[in-house]
Amino acid sequence: MSKIKFWQEWDTHTRYPYLFLLLLGVLALALGVYYYFAGEASVFAWDKITDLQVVPVPVSEVPGLLERFTLSADGYLLFEQYDVALPGVNTVAAGLLLFILAICVAFYTAAISTMRQLPYFTGMLLLMLFLATFNFDLLDIFGGAGQTTLLVSILLFALSSYAFQAFFPNTGFGLRVLAMLGVVAVLALLLFTEAEFTADLITLHLVSYSSLGLLAATVLFLLWVSYENVNALLWINTQAKTPERRFSMWHFLLISVLYVSSLLLMYLRQVGYISAEVLPLNAYVILLLSTVTGFWGMRQREAYYGKLFPFRPTGAVLYLVFATMAFLSIGYAFATANDSLTLLYRNLIVYTHLAFGFGFLVYVMINFGRLLEQRLPVHKVVYEPKTFSLFSFFIMSLVICVVLIMRTQYRSYFQAQAGYYSYIGDLYRASGNDILAKRFYEESDIYDNGNVKANYSLSAMYRQQDERNREILLLKDALERRPNPKLYVRLANLYDEKQYFFEKLYVLQQGAEKFPESAEIYNNLALLYTQTSVQDSTEYYFNLAQEFGPGNDVVRSNRLAYYTRQAMLEPAKAVLEESRKGKYEALRSNQAILRQLLGMDPHGERFMPDSLEQVEDFTLFYNQTISSLSKSDTARLQPIDSYLNTPGNQIFYSDLLFLKGLVHHYNGLPREGRRVVENLALQMESQSGYYYNTLALWMLEEKNYRAAAAYFKQAKDRGYTQAYLSHGYALAIAHQPEAAVEALEEVAYTENEAAIAVAQELAALLRQDLDTVLTEGTDKEKLQYLLTYLPTLTQEQVNTLVNAVQEKDLKRHAVVTRVDYLLRKGRWKTAYDAIQEASAMQRPEGELRSALNLLQLKLWLYTEKYDVLLNRMDRLYLTDRDKRMQLYFKARVAEVRGRKEEAAARYEQAVKMLVYDEETLLAAANFFKKHAPEEEKAYNILLAGITYNPYAAELHKAYALESIEQGLYSYADQAAETLKDLVPPSEYATFIEKLEQKRQEVEARAENWQQ
Repeated sequence: MSKIKFWQEWDTHTRYPYLFLLLLGVLALALGVYYYFAGEASVFAWDKITDLQVVPVPVSEVPGLLERFTLSADGYLLFEQYDVALPGVNTVAAGLLLFILAICVAFYTAAISTMRQLPYFTGMLLLMLFLATFNFDLLDIFGGAGQTTLLVSILLFALSSYAFQAFFPNTGFGLRVLAMLGVVAVLALLLFTEAEFTADLITLHLVSYSSLGLLAATVLFLLWVSYENVNALLWINTQAKTPERRFSMWHFLLISVLYVSSLLLMYLRQVGYISAEVLPLNAYVILLLSTVTGFWGMRQREAYYGKLFPFRPTGAVLYLVFATMAFLSIGYAFATANDSLTLLYRNLIVYTHLAFGFGFLVYVMINFGRLLEQRLPVHKVVYEPKTFSLFSFFIMSLVICVVLIMRTQYRSYFQAQAGYYSYIGDLYRASGNDILAKRFYEESDIYDNGNVKANYSLSAMYRQQDERNREILLLKDALERRPNPKLYVRLANLYDEKQYFFEKLYVLQQGAEKFPESAEIYNNLALLYTQTSVQDSTEYYFNLAQEFGPGNDVVRSNRLAYYTRQAMLEPAKAVLEESRKGKYEALRSNQAILRQLLGMDPHGERFMPDSLEQVEDFTLFYNQTISSLSKSDTARLQPIDSYLNTPGNQIFYSDLLFLKGLVHHYNGLPREGRRVVENLALQMESQSGYYYNTLALWMLEEKNYRAAAAYFKQAKDRGYTQAYLSHGYALAIAHQPEAAVEALEEVAYTENEAAIAVAQELAALLRQDLDTVLTEGTDKEKLQYLLTYLPTLTQEQVNTLVNAVQEKDLKRHAVVTRVDYLLRKGRWKTAYDAIQEASAMQRPEGELRSALNLLQLKLWLYTEKYDVLLNRMDRLYLTDRDKRMQLYFKARVAEVRGRKEEAAARYEQAVKMLVYDEETLLAAANFFKKHAPEEEKAYNILLAGITYNPYAAELHKAYALESIEQGLYSYADQAAETLKDLVPPSEYATFIEKLEQKRQEVEARAENWQQ
């Protein structure tokens, strides 16, 4: 343990700075390892191209005349195709590198100040050369006056270090490091305060230009440790205490030859003599092993370099400084995805370790072969040669290394230049100088033709300038020399138009052949095939994408969207179940659509983001809101208003506004919902037909049939073909058979054969007389005839039609219709008996059961059975929509029993939720007219009533009378004029007499008050 933790015997002034530097080296190594795996992904990040596809989603179904009218909204399916984002500049990595490098410079300067004079000047010369690579003068610290900044930095380091070396040689190492850190801090303060650039740009400048110096330091370190692995093998073979436990020379020779042969195979693979990867060895792992063994090799070599400087602390610190700088240089190359430099470092590791490893093996065998045969501890005397000197070993190995490099046509030199120019290109791109950035990237491509870093950076610049053809040519050129899955995906995405289908297919298939485990390529291939009818290929590539990306929610999301669009319900349900715990937004958005289509529970999700910056945020919020309508949840209104007021959300404006109307309408605020959608119809002329059709369906829900017909007519006039048939039905439900027949004849204009056939059947029915329907009509036609002509039929005719219906479900509907007829005629006893008969036929729940129970509650109200009404109200089954009538019943009971405050509160609630119910508004208006005449509440209620229910005759009558009461004679006249088209002439004449009589009473009252 003492040999491993050799620093424990050092004094504190040396031990703690050394341990700090050791931790710094470990940090640099850890960052290098991290960026080895994550560097390319952070610079050339996967991006996604989102394709929104509309699928009609049912919001509600409205029954009418035995048909179901569906209100559908646009649901959004998200398909996500992989793309590659514009390259980023890793300023975080640059900042970390510069910070650690600055500390390394301080330690280096402190270490060389402990050397003797000659090696000190040599070390100082190396520092000056390294400082020169920073190109301080380009920062214009002193007005661009030559090399002033460089000279200042050199003077600061030289004077302070020389003072310790020459005048204060006994100063502790810790104090030297602190002094050098102070010099670094002063220099940093000068650079970052006086340079007229941002801190990020200054950092990038210093890191990018000093990369050559770091490269040189890394090469020196590689030479330093290149033979240490063979040395470690020697130690393993000879370190045992007794000869019997040591390995023989042949063991050492065999394992060393295997190691050198592996490096040779890697070299042959790099130069192209071998095409296949024979051994899965990683050059960087080899470097890491030699770095670790080099710690102890450095102690062993003290006998060799001890005349120049001691191991403690100089040699130990210098080793860690160079190791840390090597890790920084290699790690930063990965952090910036500089493939020219990563390949260079990989190659250099192989070249140096092969040449020096072989040379050291020869050195050991020549000098200590006989000792190895005798199983002596050769590792103790390995640096004390007798025949073949260390200098000869070094020269021979260096020559071999140069020969290896020459055999590659000096590729390492060109890669170094290419990597350097890529760094400078990044610097100028970050500064916004695209002209110089482009120039340096082009230089990089010249030195290392086809390198991904320069080519993709250039192609990104062409992308920003919309130069598609040049980007294609550049990517093709890069793929020929250095294939990369991201480049294949990016190139394929440039063929985004339909006429380039096969070009895109070819590029992706080529990429899949080169990179058979790329889930991203398979995903894009599957999406490409979704544009065709070849479902097998789509399924095949989706399976491959999921196989090689098992946790890839993008693939699951696309798969779910595809199955949903194709109405492939079983596989869609399987994916939905498999991904039900997924957190990915696009996946959850598609899940919400599928659940709505399947009629499933919305899963209780409440996604309400602060903003809609991403398309997925909008679609998830929108789809979930559509799925959660009718849940008495208005919490989404506030975020909708916030989104509408955000300038960046104009693209979603109409969808958000329509969503707001839906939330209002289906959560108890129908008046607000109607106002929103009416305004939207006025603003969005191209879609106004759809919005008017929506309003018409809402009116059908509210049993406001004449208003529904009017809105369907507006939708028709704006070219919304689905409204033609609906218009005819709405008129029939509103008991206007003649107008309905005319509207049904117009369905022929739609050229929709199915709709025309339905319209012709209904029109033919409405033209027939009662006797013909009874003798020739089907049960459905009899019930339709009953519903259409109900107000004009006698009770006997109603009974005849009801009794003529035999089919069970239609019979249930017919008997409930008879109850409604009897209540409207005021025949309470007969209605009670009809309710008993109808109740026995109905199912326990459902729309008909709710309608019948609602009629029962009304009967109790009309016959003043208030206790029964209150006791049974909560126990009878009612749909959510019919439950709103409970407010009206409770208000009436409270009014009758003299609880004025309760009645007023319930009436105010009721008129908000039941704005289309004529009976509720009349009762509320009468209450407030009687109990709060001075507040004009009655007038406002009636005004809102005729505004939102313009075809309610009784509301117009009440409004006209109340307008006279308020002295608003012109408004009363307008209401009377409207009423003329809503009631028969005889009824209208009677009302006009009543209105005139009311006018005279008000005028007389006014005259009496004035007297």
